[in-house]
Amino acid sequence: MIKLKSALYLFLLMGIISVKSTTAYSGTDQDPVDNKPTHVKVFYEEGRYGGWPANWGIWSWDNEILVGFTEGDHLDKESHTFDRESSYAMFARSLDGGETWSVEDAFASGITESTFEHNLGSKSQSARELNTSIDFSHPDLALTFRMCNLRDGPSSFYYSYDRGKTWEGAFRLSVDFPDKKPAGIVTRTDYIVESKNEVTAFLTVSFREGDKDWREVACVRTTDGGKTWNHISWIGPAGIGSIMPSSVRLDPSSILTMFRITKPPRMVSFSSNNNGLSWQQLDDPVMVDRTGNPPALLKLDDGRLCLVYGLRNEETRPEGIGMYVVFSSDNGQSWTEPTLLRGQDGAVWDIGYPRAVQLPNGNVVAVYYYNNADSGDKYRYIAATIFNPDNY
Repeated sequence: MIKLKSALYLFLLMGIISVKSTTAYSGTDQDPVDNKPTHVKVFYEEGRYGGWPANWGIWSWDNEILVGFTEGDHLDKESHTFDRESSYAMFARSLDGGETWSVEDAFASGITESTFEHNLGSKSQSARELNTSIDFSHPDLALTFRMCNLRDGPSSFYYSYDRGKTWEGAFRLSVDFPDKKPAGIVTRTDYIVESKNEVTAFLTVSFREGDKDWREVACVRTTDGGKTWNHISWIGPAGIGSIMPSSVRLDPSSILTMFRITKPPRMVSFSSNNNGLSWQQLDDPVMVDRTGNPPALLKLDDGRLCLVYGLRNEETRPEGIGMYVVFSSDNGQSWTEPTLLRGQDGAVWDIGYPRAVQLPNGNVVAVYYYNNADSGDKYRYIAATIFNPDNY
């Protein structure tokens, strides 16, 4: 997640945006100033599946928010009720702090390389080398990293100078890992802008050895505007299936990152006090379940850390399946007891993958995918919860 502030408030351009849903989630809408979160539907369409905001990323500029997700046909089946063959990348944009949303076609915006959930067929354009440095200090920058496959590379990246209305790319993401030989980079979006030419990114990297495969998290950095990327360190133990980091800078030399471990399911936390050169493992911030759920980690304006995540098993907590939040006042050394942001409303396990931003008024907007299948609404959709962290 990267948040960029600007005094300018941009409106929809070029006719590429089509409104699909601005429907508020019925029955649970509350005002966050009254200690209750507000739930809205970002994307909902009968017969369609909306999923996995954490796969593309989220960006904000004052009260404008952009988030990526996957749309596909709904299939009645076990596991994800999702037809991969019909899947397509989309963006959702809010101009009013997450209260209403419009949906944009990612291909029309410039996301032109096929991935496992963005099936473009013959329209797909191969990634190329980046020859011109990206200005990471641009006030309307958005940067996204995207894997082509789940288990084997490559990954590519795109950038935008107009808040994601148009994207440049795809560009090949190449990193020399001198001490290991990965099968490829299979990453989502997690980065920290350091300066005009410098970004620190956290990548998921895949490995194969005989009939065994696994993934690990790497810290990498560019100092030339994205033309080259250098490996800084590996984070966490090898060979156990580590994916989907979410990271924040704590001070000029300190970084905190969290990521999902799949087998057994854990959410783990690591800190660095030397700008990513080495890492110390902290206590796990929360308990997760099933195959895990990725973290959405924020550093709030008041200095606290905020972590939003999903639980997928009824038995994990007394409140059951739902979206939860915890806070830390000591840079991730300890965390509050989890609070249910949303649940007890018919959701089955197929939820989560959040990303979150903080608004200028202090409220947090968390975006994730959700369902109410046990209440008769089987379709998965993209949802947002707006809440005031001062109430927790």
